[in-house]
Amino acid sequence: MRLIETIAPIYILLMLAEVIYTRFKKQDYYFYEDSLADLSLGVLSRIFDGVILLGLVFVYNELYQISWGVQFLSKVFLSPSSPVHWIVLFVLLDFLFYWAHRYSHEIKVLWASHVVHHSSEEFNLSVALRQSFVRNIGIGLFYLPLALVGFPVESYLIIDALNRTYQFWVHTRAIHKLPTWFEYVFVTPSHHRVHHAMNPEYIDRNYGGVFIFWDRIFGTFCEETKEPRYGLVSQLHTYDPVTAELHVFRDLFSDLIHTKNKWQGLVSFFSYPSVRPDDLQSAVDRGVRDPKVWLSHHRGEIAFKALEPQYRRKTGNIIYRSFLLFSFLVPTTFTLYFLKRMHLFSLGEICSVFVLLVLSFVSLGRLLEGNKDWLRFEVPKYISWLVLLVYFFL
Repeated sequence: MRLIETIAPIYILLMLAEVIYTRFKKQDYYFYEDSLADLSLGVLSRIFDGVILLGLVFVYNELYQISWGVQFLSKVFLSPSSPVHWIVLFVLLDFLFYWAHRYSHEIKVLWASHVVHHSSEEFNLSVALRQSFVRNIGIGLFYLPLALVGFPVESYLIIDALNRTYQFWVHTRAIHKLPTWFEYVFVTPSHHRVHHAMNPEYIDRNYGGVFIFWDRIFGTFCEETKEPRYGLVSQLHTYDPVTAELHVFRDLFSDLIHTKNKWQGLVSFFSYPSVRPDDLQSAVDRGVRDPKVWLSHHRGEIAFKALEPQYRRKTGNIIYRSFLLFSFLVPTTFTLYFLKRMHLFSLGEICSVFVLLVLSFVSLGRLLEGNKDWLRFEVPKYISWLVLLVYFFL
């Protein structure tokens, strides 16, 4: 399934419409460098998604082959030819997404991946595309029970794509409240703004993908009562996609290396994100494993941080910022072209292109930070692209 790539132009058009609308309303919801970082992370995630998805599909199919549910679904008129099949799968997948999403906030090694999506201090449609390159591993594992129930992989991929597509439009500040009945059943922009907030009263709330009633049922719902402050409790203050991708993984392994309590270092991988080995933890949080207790210790500090201005830093003049766009569009265009034709190339060719694509976005991250290291990164990058173009097209 390539639904995401197929409708990508619609995403771009909606983002442009939001930019125009917010400019017309004199609302400053986009920042150029941040949006380029968002889109870069989105493209990077699609580069790796294809490879990860192949592995997940293989495991899914193997589980489907031993599933007792295939015949059962046919007997209760839930075969793919039935509309009920698609409705039941849509609801089941969103239920599993709720738990996958919730655990991605409550287990540090999963948060290390998901944190990418929350690390922007902005909130707009481009943030919807800000995803981790290993997102599919964390989320996909939670969907494997669908194979055992008896839903074929084709059905799963279609519904998963529809679920992701729905989640795109709720990343906006341009829509305030919707009709009460809709707000009660479905996830709306108001609900999802709460989810992306770092205000203490909003932390770890509203995990639903399509249906908000999961949060109402399991006690994680929170109404939007004031304008949220977006981002992380400890803001990144960088537009570098690589830092956004890896900073929690880096902290996890750094703690494991430096702690004297190696067992606590290992356990912290599967604990709440604030948990660290006791010898590396602040005195007030030493031994604290309950996130509510941790939040009570830091509520005032977090509330004060929520009052700080957004991190916004231009990296250069209009010419330089235009070059940033060019540096984004070149690898993005090749990524979309290559993903649609990847099956035509050898493994060596695929690996070469993947490495160059990743290095291109690493280079873009340095440019977004104002690091104009031409001799080390930019010149070799464009020479490599030229060599690859000659190899594939001449």
